[in-house]
Amino acid sequence: MFNDITSVLYLILDILPLEIFTGGGKMNWKILAGVLLVIGLIAGFAGGKTSTSGEINNLNGKVAQLSEQVKSAESLKNQLAETKAQLEKLNVNDLYGLIKVEDNAKAYKIGDMNKMPPVIANDVIGSTPVIVSWCPLCGTLTAYDRKVDGQTLTFKVEGARKIPGTDIENLHLRDGQTNSVWAQGPGLAVEGSEKGTELKSYPVQLFNKDVIDKMGVEVWKP
Repeated sequence: MFNDITSVLYLILDILPLEIFTGGGKMNWKILAGVLLVIGLIAGFAGGKTSTSGEINNLNGKVAQLSEQVKSAESLKNQLAETKAQLEKLNVNDLYGLIKVEDNAKAYKIGDMNKMPPVIANDVIGSTPVIVSWCPLCGTLTAYDRKVDGQTLTFKVEGARKIPGTDIENLHLRDGQTNSVWAQGPGLAVEGSEKGTELKSYPVQLFNKDVIDKMGVEVWKP
């Protein structure tokens, strides 16, 4: 930019005779001041143009970044909306919970348990006694080993209450052998002689009927 301004100065000196500045031997300060003012304006314009150009490029870069972020956010929003729409179409009562114990497996339809009052399964998978239950309050299907200290427990629905120490409403069960009360979600005894005892849990996988039929696994019937 400095070289451009210098070129302008030389151009002005080439165009205007020296006498204009000296007035035939005396310096004409008014004319010189006017020329310097013009040069100053040119320099200011050139500098301002450069600065503005840099700012515009910077802003363009930020706009491009924001545009990409907006596109990503819109894409995520669309994905979430699509997933939500799919879930809304899905009836949880039509899903089956597949439970595997060693080399044995059995499926439990949520719709068969999601009743009022809830229906629970004091069942046996292979040779292992299990308790399978669905909590309509928190939407959890759980499976536990019913054997505690060598004794097989039989459960019944106690009702809904908060898990001690939390604000979580959960289905609670009572066993007929020790009369202890168990929280369905964590499989934890919260009252009675077994208080503090945790049942051994088994993982539950959810599938639709077509997959269960293809697997050919046994389906529990209430």
